[in-house]
Amino acid sequence: MEQWATKEEVIAARERMESSHPGWERPAAFAVGVVRDGETTFGLTNAGGNYFPAIVLARVVGHASGTATYPLSRAQLETAVAELSPAEACTEFRHPNLVHWRALLRETADQGGQLVAVFVADLDDPPVDEHDRALRDAVSN
Repeated sequence: MEQWATKEEVIAARERMESSHPGWERPAAFAVGVVRDGETTFGLTNAGGNYFPAIVLARVVGHASGTATYPLSRAQLETAVAELSPAEACTEFRHPNLVHWRALLRETADQGGQLVAVFVADLDDPPVDEHDRALRDAVSN
């Protein structure tokens, strides 16, 4: 399995993914949440950074730019974890998205819930739906 052990290797891998994803624009914010009983919650949000997990997640759900939300299957999240996991070889970075995504896989296996991926192009734009609104609320708190 490929491993990216240095900061430079991680950055190069991210750049390769970004350049090969047509129309890709980095989001202002993104996250994976869980919907239960009509409420979307986020245990980890990303705003203004962490673009490697963003491009990995975007490729899995087919997102390129703009603000959008996507139902996310457990299999899709497992794919995202597998595609991002070679970066763990680099100890110069923390890997909070990988840790969180794995926790979400365990949590939804035990407790159920619908996973959702949310990308926000500009935090000043109006939310597109309740998942987007929940992410913006989580980012601002």
